[in-house]
Amino acid sequence: MGKTKLTKSNFTKYSLISLIGVAIIYIIPFIIAQFNFNPELLNFKTGIFSSKAFIISAGNTIMFMAVFVPIIVILGFVLAYLTEYMKFGLATKAAIILPITVPVLSIAGFFRDNMDGIFKMFSGGIVVGIIFLWSCLGFTYLIFLVSLSNRNKSIEEAAYLDGAGTIRTIFKIIIPSHTEALILSIIISIYNSLKIFKQTYAMFGEYPNYDMFMMQNYLYLKLKRMDLESLIVSADIFLIFIFCVLIAVLAFGKMQGNKLSR
Repeated sequence: MGKTKLTKSNFTKYSLISLIGVAIIYIIPFIIAQFNFNPELLNFKTGIFSSKAFIISAGNTIMFMAVFVPIIVILGFVLAYLTEYMKFGLATKAAIILPITVPVLSIAGFFRDNMDGIFKMFSGGIVVGIIFLWSCLGFTYLIFLVSLSNRNKSIEEAAYLDGAGTIRTIFKIIIPSHTEALILSIIISIYNSLKIFKQTYAMFGEYPNYDMFMMQNYLYLKLKRMDLESLIVSADIFLIFIFCVLIAVLAFGKMQGNKLSR
């Protein structure tokens, strides 16, 4: 009992330290910054929404997340499923996982020096998507791989004995049974999609093509020019959007969990 209490005490202590650090670095500065909030910038005719740069960056960001987050989640699941059921070797696993350990500048340099043909063949948004998939696929792959490796195989075997095919078993049993892994992989992918700015900045600088211009580029330029009022309003709008997306994802996970518990 003493050991358990000590473990819980340590967990509480370290969690409190982490929360204090997050508050000092992120939450408190964010709250202080709200004193620069200018409601007039919410005007659709003269405010942020009348800015062409804001509209382009917001549209590109939403489109990027809507297209490539589902793709990376699906690819992660498919590769994890094939790994688990076809027993991929260590080399294949390493090839999928290792890109997430590569530094940002190395990724940017690799694509800049070796992918000129891709840049000429595809639009900027697709190029950014390819970089995103290559550098972040390992996260969703690992989440699904760990979840699938701890699955209850007897349920799948019973389904096969009852005549269920592979596709039906995947959609009716395997995916619903790993809803938590699915939700976690979606959240991680959304987070990673917001970090892609680092790679695009290292490759294309402050002013990439319009189809590569994301919300992070817009916020960075506002910060560089010290346009704090526009920066705060834009960041708040973007934060609300991300918050709504996360609530929708968590609500979907809760709904799926309720179905399984019935």
